[in-house]
Amino acid sequence: MVSQRSSKKPAKIGGYKPTQKIGHGAMGDIWLCHDPSLDRMVVVKQMLPTLTAYEELNQRFQREASLLAHLKHPNIVHAYSLWQERTGRLSLAMEFVNGKTLREILDVSPIPPIFATLYFLHEILQVLAYAHQRQIIHRDLKPSNMMIEKNGHVKLLDFGIARNAGAGQEMTLPGSVLGTAAYMSPEQITGKTVTAHSDLFSLGIIAFEMLTGKHPFRGNTMELTSQYILNIRIHKKLFPKSTPKALRLWVCKMLEKKQSKRFQSALEAVGQLDKIMDGLPRNLDVSMSKWLNALSNGQAFDDAPTPKKSKNWLFLAVGFGVGAIAAFTGAFFFFS
Repeated sequence: MVSQRSSKKPAKIGGYKPTQKIGHGAMGDIWLCHDPSLDRMVVVKQMLPTLTAYEELNQRFQREASLLAHLKHPNIVHAYSLWQERTGRLSLAMEFVNGKTLREILDVSPIPPIFATLYFLHEILQVLAYAHQRQIIHRDLKPSNMMIEKNGHVKLLDFGIARNAGAGQEMTLPGSVLGTAAYMSPEQITGKTVTAHSDLFSLGIIAFEMLTGKHPFRGNTMELTSQYILNIRIHKKLFPKSTPKALRLWVCKMLEKKQSKRFQSALEAVGQLDKIMDGLPRNLDVSMSKWLNALSNGQAFDDAPTPKKSKNWLFLAVGFGVGAIAAFTGAFFFFS
């Protein structure tokens, strides 16, 4: 999928040769480029020329690059280099991930097999635990910021509005709101201090969406969505009967309105998720690869891992398979 916003392809971006514009965000255009020095593909995020005069935005762009450079984790996209063009535009070269965003996957398979949902949640929680231990809060978790590789592994993207809780310095004014409204926590919407608990709430929304095929709070307007996030309470009866009871309760806890009632850390949340996954094989890479391949080819999937007997799986209906309703085309890397 290529961005529809018109923009002439430059002959070069730094030492890279652009091949295709693959997206854009609020701060920059995203280009797929060839690195001739190492004969590899990279992704370059280039700041919009209209924003170069704003010092705070320049600092935010540079901060994202610095965060990516220092967060070394297999589930975080790697940064290669940051530079300033003669025009003043900042550019950031990053790892190219050959896969699909979780948003693209959910557009084709709104309710993935439960084993796949658990796999995705486990991967994301591991990277959140790593980032939160270093006092980095993402603040913009959403399906379009999660790349899924062909083996199912997740790469977390777009740390453009991430906050370093230990830096003693805020890049935004108190009471300001940053993030994507549909995946914000109550404290984000009301302009209160955002903590690691906020990332957990956002992930809870994504978990609910994967289990039910519906966003729990989305309204027709941003204002209505915000009101739903603040006032609608999620309870276990809202999930399909095939959802394990322990998993329903886990999501409900992630979506508690008060931070004190949620899991107190990503480590605690992933620990509880481990218990829920107790009946599944420990290595799901092969099953994930087979499911994603079937999905991309528009084929039915009937080779899901069979859970062993476990109290957490008493509510699981027979059959995991979710037939694909459309085929994927090409590789897509998206920042928003």
